[in-house]
Amino acid sequence: MSAWPSQRAPWTARAVAVVLLWIARTLASLLVACPLVFAIVGSGLVGSPERDAPLFRPGALVLLELVRTGAPLLGAALRVSLVLFALCAVLGLVPLGAALDLLQRQTTDAVGSRFERGFRLFPRFLGLSALTLLAQAALLLAASLLGTALSSGLHGRDERLLSLLPVASFGIGLLCCAWVGAVLDIARSSVVQHDVGARAALFEALTILRADPVAVLVGSYPSVAGSAFAWLASAWVLAKINLATPVTRGVALAFVVHQLAILLSVALRVRWLDGALTLAARAPSAGD
Repeated sequence: MSAWPSQRAPWTARAVAVVLLWIARTLASLLVACPLVFAIVGSGLVGSPERDAPLFRPGALVLLELVRTGAPLLGAALRVSLVLFALCAVLGLVPLGAALDLLQRQTTDAVGSRFERGFRLFPRFLGLSALTLLAQAALLLAASLLGTALSSGLHGRDERLLSLLPVASFGIGLLCCAWVGAVLDIARSSVVQHDVGARAALFEALTILRADPVAVLVGSYPSVAGSAFAWLASAWVLAKINLATPVTRGVALAFVVHQLAILLSVALRVRWLDGALTLAARAPSAGD
């Protein structure tokens, strides 16, 4: 295998896949935010002509008052939003399967047929995702225990080093979780490429990882790092937008910045998924 896949999907297929996943993520984010928005509106503190502008004023007095008086309502809305987030994360595997099918087959099939394929792939994708979540949780737990053990073993040393050890161990755990996610994407691509079960796809992904670890681990890095940069940059820009005035221009600008961050992260992810499909096609079992 080469260090990085050379056969890529046409730019039109990647563009359609980006739009498909972008729409899915945008709708999911709006759905998750709805309970909290309704709770804030129902509190009565944003019913003035200034709307929600007082919530963003310096001092955050109105925001603190909202939290104090509307804590039960906000708590219930937060629980509903968490349930909707989990549901959207699970159902998001369907458009992901449709996008992978689009990148893999590159035919002029209707969108409905793509989603039909996504629904057929859904059970196997769900099983792979569950295994990945367990592995990532175990890695984060191990990183936390390692940081605690190192801090205890080096007790009495430099305090700055002791304070950095848990952060460093947690960062290593997050990096390992990203690599596990890359193996998950290879397994999903194997399901799409070879129409195999979740277990066989996972074994194929591990085989690819053993045969060409650079392509798997380094290939997914631009997607993870670029997405993190997009969200950090959007957070920095949002902090510069003045939302403390009753003008819709600031809210509209904040929405545009949020959408640009989603679009960039989705575009980078589609680029990696295209490479993952090519890696899966080069698996030893691909020619059987």
